[in-house]
Amino acid sequence: MTERDDDRTLLAPRDRTQHANAVGLGTVIKDRFVLESVIGKGGMGMVYRAKDLRMEETQDRDPYVALKILKDEFQRDTQMVVALQREARKAQTLAHPNIATVYDFDRDGQLVYLTMEALDGDPLDQVIAANTDGLPRSQALPIIRGLSLGLAYAHNNNIIHSDFKPANVFLTDDEHTKILDFGIARAAPTGQMEASETDAFDAGSLGALTPSYAACEMFEGADPHAADDVYALAIIAYQLLSGRHPFDNLPAPEARRRKLEPAPLKGLKRREWHALKKGLAFARSDRSQHAAEFLRDFEGGSKLWLAFGAVVLIAAAFAAYISYVQFEEVRRTAPDIPFVELPEAAQLDFTRLLEEGDLLLQFRDINSSLSLYLQAYQLHPRNQEAVKRLESFFGELTGKTIDAGNSQRIAELYENLDAVMATDDFLGYLPSLVKLRDRLEDTARK
Repeated sequence: MTERDDDRTLLAPRDRTQHANAVGLGTVIKDRFVLESVIGKGGMGMVYRAKDLRMEETQDRDPYVALKILKDEFQRDTQMVVALQREARKAQTLAHPNIATVYDFDRDGQLVYLTMEALDGDPLDQVIAANTDGLPRSQALPIIRGLSLGLAYAHNNNIIHSDFKPANVFLTDDEHTKILDFGIARAAPTGQMEASETDAFDAGSLGALTPSYAACEMFEGADPHAADDVYALAIIAYQLLSGRHPFDNLPAPEARRRKLEPAPLKGLKRREWHALKKGLAFARSDRSQHAAEFLRDFEGGSKLWLAFGAVVLIAAAFAAYISYVQFEEVRRTAPDIPFVELPEAAQLDFTRLLEEGDLLLQFRDINSSLSLYLQAYQLHPRNQEAVKRLESFFGELTGKTIDAGNSQRIAELYENLDAVMATDDFLGYLPSLVKLRDRLEDTARK
């Protein structure tokens, strides 16, 4: 089924007897989801905590999901239905600890809904409102880090949130941040796709931006850019640390017209303040261009580069451990197409993926860095730079995980390594990875 066929199916309800006004607590959606309580209300719809009867039948320990239903007035609005579908589709591609997991998009009669992981905690806007002088640094800094890492992962996947704000962030009871609602997320232009290959629907055309968090370029209709999300991220970071908006909730164009500047915050290190000011710049060209860049500026580069140096040394030590015969095996199995013969855009993408993977590894964002390394490998299979990254990544992690002696972590790492090796026969039989997998398996048996 093509994407357009899928859209037509969703926009042609099988049963028009059920109406959104009939929805309430106790309603059963799709003969499966029982609405038990209201979690929140957004611009596009209501979010409920719902029990998944199918999960309950299989005796799942946590049979609950969050279920978002499109508002009644939008039920027959084709654009809004497509917007919700795009929210699900984009969010389903983002598997990261700081991004809420979206499960499915469906409809029951006229009710259009999506399901996502149920979260226990509070929306970040409520947390900020309850702390008028800002949160303690010990609480605010991990939140800023989590938001930055979640956005960086989305940016690495070429997705811009486009409506990033505290109401679209959830702080769980165990103080983990979860970014929600990619409802108007827009793919950043890459210059690598023909017009016929792009999605003709632009959720940003709905105009669903939040004025006090939107960058000037968003008001001007410019193409989406990761720096737009950085502007909102810097505002949220400022609010977490001070309890107030840096520009008194004024839209960016008006704050720029008045030549407002954010008031300095007490207790910040110089690099932290410079990073915030850079992120709050009205001109896109003056802002951090990526959430990872913002985090690097905010946390400082020296210690991180030292940490990265340690990773390089470990990688070198691990490479020395691999036998001459194994290197010969790798050398003989070269890529089908030499790197220099790849299209220039592919070469740039490959280099970017490795560099961003290295950068996020500095921030100890293991999931994102592995994803980027694997994307680079898949872009140019058997490329030795990508292979070395994967080898050193799993080599270091295997040693640390075994030394820690956590049997669950060992099992999880084994599964991840096994999944990467299943990418193709080359990785599947690569001696270095085979040895690591055997080592993990032997440790798990002890």
